[in-house]
Amino acid sequence: MYETEIDALSALEPAASLIAQITERRRPGEYRFKADFPAEYKQWVRTANILRKSKDRDFRDFGQYMRKYSDVISELDELPKDSRRFRRKMAEFGRTVDHGLKVHARLSERVEV
Repeated sequence: MYETEIDALSALEPAASLIAQITERRRPGEYRFKADFPAEYKQWVRTANILRKSKDRDFRDFGQYMRKYSDVISELDELPKDSRRFRRKMAEFGRTVDHGLKVHARLSERVEV
């Protein structure tokens, strides 16, 4: 099927596991994924870029989601927690997660990684 994309997703597992732990265990605005885990962040972005260049729409959407996800949590880290912009960014974060879950479900139906 799409060997490059599937290989990229397989290599992503440690970074994906780490980012899941970070967003579960740390408070919003204190994720520090990019700052505390630069190697995993680079792997995440590298995989997102590979997927964004895919010919398959679902892989492209998932790559776009991954990039948006990392951008939003990095932006949350920089905003004051008591600001209106922070609350808006948290709402955007929720929408990004919802969209990512939908795309992941579409991919999961078609691909076993």
